[in-house]
Amino acid sequence: MSEVMREVLDSLAKIGKQWDLGASVGRVWGFLLFKSCPVTQREIGEGTGYSGGLISRSLSKLKRINMINVATGGREARYSVNTSLINGFSAFLKLFLEDNVKPMIELLSGNLDKTEDAGVRKTFHELINEYKKLYLAIHILSRMIDEITSAGTLLVDIEHLDVEEVARKISIRYGITEGEAIKNGECK
Repeated sequence: MSEVMREVLDSLAKIGKQWDLGASVGRVWGFLLFKSCPVTQREIGEGTGYSGGLISRSLSKLKRINMINVATGGREARYSVNTSLINGFSAFLKLFLEDNVKPMIELLSGNLDKTEDAGVRKTFHELINEYKKLYLAIHILSRMIDEITSAGTLLVDIEHLDVEEVARKISIRYGITEGEAIKNGECK
C-alpha cells in the first residue's frame, strides 16, 4: 500500500469514526476510491485485511447513505465509490433524523406525562424543544442540499461561490418560518 493510500485511508477511517459510521466504513470507502473499476467483497478484504462480515456491514452502511455504487450480475456484486459527497451527506442527515432525532422526540414526548418529578418534566420539555429545533435545522439543511444539487434550480458557480447570494436564493424559495413548518406538519 502506498503512503498516499495509507494516509487517505487513515483520514477516512477517522472521519467514519467521528460520524459514528465506524472506522471500517471510512476505510472501505477509501479503498474503493483507489480502485479504477468495481471490485468484489473478496478483493476489498484482500486490500483492507477486514473480515467478510465487517466488509458486508461496512458496505451496507455505505449503500444506505448512497456513498457506493453496486453492480449486480454474475456470481458476485461489484462495488465502486460514489464521489457525490453532498448527496451522501444529505442521505446521512435524513437517516439521522429518522433513526435518532424523531424517535427521541417521540420517546421523550411519550414519557413526559408519566414523569412525576416536576423538575424532570421541565427538563424533558426543554430537551423536546431542543430536539425539535435540531429536527427543523437538519430538515432545512437537507432541503437546501437537495436544492443546491438539483440540476437547473439554483445554478451555483462553485469557482466563484457567493454564499450570501445562494442563501438569499434559498431563503426566497424556502422562506418558511418555524411556525409555518410546524403548521404544515413538517415539524411536530
